[in-house]
Amino acid sequence: MINALAESNPISSDAVSTGGTPVSRAKSWRRLFAAIGTAAAILCIGAPSVYAEEPAETAHVATAETRPASIPDAIDRGVKFLEKSQNADGSWGTGLETRGTEIYSMVPGSLDAFRLGTTALCIIALREAGETDAHDKGVQYLLKAADAKRDDGTLIYNTWAHVYVLQVMAEEMLHGNKDPHVAEVAKRNLKEMEQYATYMGGWAYYDFHHHTQSPALGPTSFGTAAGLVALYEAKQAGLEIPDKLVDRSLRRLEEMRLPNGVFLYGADYKYVPRIPANMPRGAVGRTQPANYALWLWKSKEVSSQRITGGLDLFQKEHAWLDMGRKRPAPHEAWYQTSGYYYYFDHYYASRLLESLNSDERPKYAKQIAEGVLPHQEEDGSWWDFAMWDYHKPYGTAFAVMTLLRCK
Repeated sequence: MINALAESNPISSDAVSTGGTPVSRAKSWRRLFAAIGTAAAILCIGAPSVYAEEPAETAHVATAETRPASIPDAIDRGVKFLEKSQNADGSWGTGLETRGTEIYSMVPGSLDAFRLGTTALCIIALREAGETDAHDKGVQYLLKAADAKRDDGTLIYNTWAHVYVLQVMAEEMLHGNKDPHVAEVAKRNLKEMEQYATYMGGWAYYDFHHHTQSPALGPTSFGTAAGLVALYEAKQAGLEIPDKLVDRSLRRLEEMRLPNGVFLYGADYKYVPRIPANMPRGAVGRTQPANYALWLWKSKEVSSQRITGGLDLFQKEHAWLDMGRKRPAPHEAWYQTSGYYYYFDHYYASRLLESLNSDERPKYAKQIAEGVLPHQEEDGSWWDFAMWDYHKPYGTAFAVMTLLRCK
């Protein structure tokens, strides 16, 4: 979501340590090497940790007693978590918890975007699971909430909110919600997606250098894919979609496909194609939403063979994606993966199942589910990157929607 949070193009050496892109984080880490010896010495003599009193949330691993025995059981526990974690106003997440390692952000704009995007995902998951009470309360929240805004020249996290608010409203329309405010909110967020598309089409969520009205940094493949999925569903719901926006975004996504079948991190990464993030093990996750978006829009750059090839690679190299799950800093894992890739990528991989024939689906459904089912927490949630208190609701929403497609 919200959560695939990283952007393209090298940035300045002033990049913060918990944000930025694979390229910028590599520069930042080099600047830290000189301090590692000193830090190691301090740790060796037993200096107290500033986080020593915090609960070890990352240590909560599902056990034989807590791991669900079946997909339906896991879904039920996930839905119950979403019900009990919903705020009184119908939203999910408050931004009032922190571990000191959250991504580069500002208040209030970043947290507004995360709350709206997270809430939209939870609503979609609850509707798909057949839950109505928390779902209806969440819809009413989004119908009354102000839209997410751009923080400043650099931060454009509001794009994630616009993508998922448009998607949830389009799906409400497709499933018979006749409230005129649903279409109004959908149209408003559609307009904002058009407004915040990059100068070449597609979507990013940083603009480090120029801070232009239309973001000057190239789009990311995964953000563009998520945006195109939302636009497709909005079109199916009867909304008028700007053809130019779709055409330019599709072209950018197609251009990011590499000859080996995976996708560049972002459009600007064509200038550094061999960094770890663009290698198959670093790109296998984002390849799933990219293939799905291209398939929905009937792009010539995707075929059944390319889809199954991407899913096979997803299974083959899955361990590298899993290594990033729950890591506290973006892009620190092997091949520069980040924790917040994990359930986002599984969700879109599960949506690719609809592109397969009936003989192929069971094999891939089982493989995708095996990446999700064992990681349910004791409280019924799933999460992949600690991010204030948004990570459990959005992670659980992605996981529930994934498992529903793998049943």
